[in-house]
This record gives sequence, structure tokens and C-alpha cells, in this order.
Amino acid sequence: GFDVPVHRGIYEAAKVTYQQMLPEVHANLKSQGSRATFRFTGHSLGGSLALLVNLMLLIRKEVPISSLLPVVTFGSPSIMCGGDRLLEKLGLPRSHVQAIAMHRDIVPRAFSCKYPNHVTELLKAINASFRCHPCLNNQKLLYAPMGELLILQPDEKFSPSHDLLPSGSGLYLLSGPFSESSDTENQIQAAQFFFLNSPHPLEILSDRSAYGFGGTIQRDHDMNSYLKSIRTVIRQELSQIRTAARRGLSQKVQWPLVVRRVSDADIVGGRSMVRVRIIQDQPPFSGIIQTRRESLKRFSRLVASQHMQLFVMFLFPARLLLSETCNLTSLS
Repeated sequence: GFDVPVHRGIYEAAKVTYQQMLPEVHANLKSQGSRATFRFTGHSLGGSLALLVNLMLLIRKEVPISSLLPVVTFGSPSIMCGGDRLLEKLGLPRSHVQAIAMHRDIVPRAFSCKYPNHVTELLKAINASFRCHPCLNNQKLLYAPMGELLILQPDEKFSPSHDLLPSGSGLYLLSGPFSESSDTENQIQAAQFFFLNSPHPLEILSDRSAYGFGGTIQRDHDMNSYLKSIRTVIRQELSQIRTAARRGLSQKVQWPLVVRRVSDADIVGGRSMVRVRIIQDQPPFSGIIQTRRESLKRFSRLVASQHMQLFVMFLFPARLLLSETCNLTSLS
């Protein structure tokens, strides 16, 4: 094992799925040889399942590292404590996991938000395994974000814009400066946690309009909402590309985001420079947000490959999110 705590319910499901699809993996490797490639993706818990199966194929030496394309998840919860460290041990870049989250989706926040003290104490009282849970003890969360975080914001008519993002639809990559220093990693982690706590799941749950068919929880997590928002971003970008091509120029737009009691942090967005003002007593939401053309190119590389032979999408029942949450295991 790698001494990385993982959500037991998802891991048990991943082991079953792994055995079921292993013959197909072997068949693809046999027919395609060194040209064989594998893309795993999924929505909600299906994305978490896709990630585990992908890593299990590498850890158990069933598939060479060169054949595994980055995993793309949509609205998936974090299920590991120490996932980035695991990627490093396996020789994989953080970009091997591309986690796309709707700007107000509660599911990616569920296990990765900061838990109040009384909640952490309750969890430890209910289950002894939480008393030595590293993420809960050190960061007051159950599972930490893993890989790169891409924020998908829909049109304002569909869902209100996030306070930390420019208004309107867009796909934003949250990262840090171009250097690979430990300071950069800390800044990225701080920015991720700041986003995942804004809004906090408890704030979402306190709103009466969040519940039921058509409530904000369903609206911001439903797979159809993700598809609709991605299509909107693509149409918007294509329209802007055609307009720019006709005019023969690139347009620059500045988006001011202002909050009181501030310290400045720069966010560079594709063709735009965005200055974000951060509340001093909060973790810094700083880094690079790539938008418009850069985001579209990046997303196209993620979801399409002319050399791809096996594409696997996982769709999984959301009720497993709470199943075995109180139990931990190690990835092997």
C-alpha cells in the first residue's frame, strides 16, 4: 500500500469494477500494443471511481504509464487524503487528474470543506478511525482535493455567478505561478480550499430553495447542467474567435472584483488580467485562471484524442457518497 487513506465505499466499488473491465483492458493492450491508450471519466461518484480504477491499473502494473491519459471528473467528491503526494510517488503530474467543478456544486465541496470543531469532535466520537485521520486532524476536512481544479461557471440566467469569478459563463483553471516551488503548491492548495469553502456546504444546505426537484443542489450538480454549461462556453468561445477573426484583433477585458479589507493578488486569465482583492483573514484565492481560447484548447485536449482506443465513462448512484464514509482503507 501507499499509506493514503481512501473512502472505503468507493474503493470497494472500484475493486469490483476493476475486475470486471480488466479483460477489456487486456484485449485493448493486446490488439493495440504500445499504441493503446485509456481515458477514464465520470460524473459525481463515477468520476471518483474512474480515478481509482485508473490508478489501480498503474499501481498493479496492468497498464504502462504512457498509456494512461489524464482522468477527467465532473462534479466529483474528493476521496483521498494525500492524493497529490500519491501522484508524485507514481511519477504522475498533477495535471493527470482534471477535476471540473460547477461553481456552486455542493458535491465537490462535501468532503473537502473545513469542518467546524463540533463536527470533527462528533465524527471522532462516532468512529474511532477518525481519531487518527490525518486530514481531519491537520486540516479539519475528510479528503483533500487532488490534481488540477477547473471551475465551470454557467450563464447567470441559469445560476448566479460566483463572487470570486467574473460574471458570465466560463471555464477557469486554478493554478499558481509558472514555477514549481513549494510556495507555489501552497498557494494553489490555499486557493482551492478558499474556493471549496465559498460557499460552504452548510451555507448551501441552510437555503430552503436548495432542496427538491429543481432545487439549487440538483441544478448545480446534475450532469445535464454540466453538459449545458460546457456547450455554452464552447459556443461563446467560437463566437468570439469568429468575431476576432473578422476584426483581425484580440479584445482585452478587465473584470474588477472588490471586497473590503483587502490585500491584492493577481489572477491572469488567458487574454485578460484580473486583479482580485482578498479578505485578509481568509486563505488567498490567487493563481492563474485560464479562460476563453486557452480553456477551450485545454478542454479539447482532455476530451478528445485521435489515438484513443478505449474510452470509459462511469456513472454511479449518489447514495454511495455516504456509504462507508466513516470507514477508511489504504489504496493498493
